[in-house]
Formats: sequence, C-alpha cells, structure tokens
Amino acid sequence: MKYIISTLLTLAIAVGIASPVQAKRGSDGQLNLLYWQAPSTMNPNLSGGTKELEASSVVLEPLGRYDENGNLLPWLAEVIPTVANGGISKDLTTITWKIKKGIKWSDGSALTADDAVFTYEYCSNPDTGCTQSNYWNDIKSVKAVNSRTVKIEFTVPKPFPYAPFVGYNAPILQKAQFDGCQGAKAQECTEQNFHPIGTGPFKVVDFKPNDVIVFEANPNYRDTSKPAFGKLVFKGGGDAVSAARAVLETGEMDYAWNLQVEPEILIKMEQGGRGKVVSAFGTSVERLMVNFTNPDPSLGDMRSEYIGGNNNRNAHPYLSDYNVRRALSLA
Repeated sequence: MKYIISTLLTLAIAVGIASPVQAKRGSDGQLNLLYWQAPSTMNPNLSGGTKELEASSVVLEPLGRYDENGNLLPWLAEVIPTVANGGISKDLTTITWKIKKGIKWSDGSALTADDAVFTYEYCSNPDTGCTQSNYWNDIKSVKAVNSRTVKIEFTVPKPFPYAPFVGYNAPILQKAQFDGCQGAKAQECTEQNFHPIGTGPFKVVDFKPNDVIVFEANPNYRDTSKPAFGKLVFKGGGDAVSAARAVLETGEMDYAWNLQVEPEILIKMEQGGRGKVVSAFGTSVERLMVNFTNPDPSLGDMRSEYIGGNNNRNAHPYLSDYNVRRALSLA
C-alpha cells in the first residue's frame, strides 16, 4: 500500500516507519518520494526551505530529534541532557551532550565533538549567511570536553536549551569536509553543499538542483539492518493534484507530501485502493500575512510604512475597515 503524507513529516521518519520488519539493509528496494518542489541545495544551513531541510535530514543528523509524536529523542547523543541527569546545569546556563560510541560518517571516519564545535563556528559566522542562525542565539561558547562530549555555555539562563544541535534545522557538519567553507566561501563550496558527508541512513550519489536527488544506503550507518531501502529517489515538480494522482491512481510514486487538495478529490482517489492519505505530526504553520498600511506608490518612501501608535496614520484605504476584513474572512 502506498501513502500520501498530508502534513509535515521528516523524510528520516518516513523512511524509518515504512517497513516495520527490517532484517537486512536495502532489502525493500527503491523508495520514490514526490514533492511539489525539489531542493536547491543539500546544506540546510544555506536554505530555510522545508524541502531542503527534509531532504538533508536523511544524510545530516543532529544530537537530538523529535519523533512523530513530538517527543525529543536522543539521536547521535546517548541521552537527552536534563537537570536531573546532570546534563544541564542548575543555573540553566550550560548543557552537555554525550555522543554515542561508534558513530561514523558515511566515508568511514569517526564523528567527534570537534565536528559539533566546527558546526557552531560555521553557522555563527555572520559571513556564512546561515539561515538557521537563530538556533545558535545566546551562546557564549561551544567546547569539546573530549572526543565524544560537547559542552554549550549560554550567555543567559535557558529554561529550554534544546535548540543547538537539535532537529533537522541544526544538524552536525563534518569538519574535514566543510573546513575552508566558512564565511563568504560557504556558497562557493558546491561539492560540499550538494554532496555532504553525513551520519544518516543515506548518502547522496546524484544531485540535480531543483529537479531530483538520488540517495543510496549508507554502508557505514550505525544500524546494520537500516535503512530498509537500498535506494531513495526524491523528485520535485508538479502540483498537488498531480502528486496525489501519482501515488493514489497511477502508482508511479510511493509517497507525496503536503497535499493541499480538496478532501472530496482525495477521497475519490483513495477509492482506487492503491494508497492512503495519512496526517502526520508537524510543527510548521502556513499562513497569509496582511499588510494594513497604504501601498499607494505616490507615497514614495512612506509606501506601506506603519506610522503612529495604535492609530496608524498611513492605513490601507480598504483593509483598515473592519467590515472588509470580516467579509474576507467569511469568503
């Protein structure tokens, strides 16, 4: 049976749950995933798009990651640090992570705390243009206590210190590969950005920007029975209805994502028996923002600028009217 994922779900989770029994790596053959758009890079630090974040999440991994129920789980780390287990200081200004033993990059070299320190230095450099820089706010230092221990010291107490190295927004980069790609050189490192070496279940073997990515199982992945799929093809393009049809009707693809399609259309497609629509946990919110200021070009530099306190003196001629806004919300 094939599935449509209708809300945000990371590829790493999708790949992990696709086959409940995984006796041998790659035994389930090829998995075909379809997105509306294809990634333009495999470096999540240089793009804020969900497509880049999710595609890279099967290659690059963080210390901690959220599961489909929103629970924070240790990923490359042995445990989630807490005040109770001593991983977080009582004054909430430090958090210490312990990396699991035996974690290897896809090239066979060992993951170390130095890679984590480098990742912080890479993304905290303002010239890098890291789109995920907000995950590294209020940090005084990131140090390697030893080869498997990373200590983060914050400039202020952090009641929730699980931003750095947590989730697909803040994975660890390999220092050996990205050294020399910091700052202004970050965008120039095409090979590194398109084919990052990772610790995840897959490695990139072919990357065509804005088109398709081909992954193969990582031979050095820590779980010898995973991934279940030997090959993963991540294709972009088309519209929501076409994506749904490719899974539910023609069977060309195994998964499609973020299907903003009328429910009655999806129900009819499901009746063919080829697939099923599934809603999954996600933290992303899509919304429209309305500018209540005046967009008249004759205003020059004051066009669409807010002036005044509670009473905007540069209000939009129509949208500032409550009745107009109410009518739009009811439309």
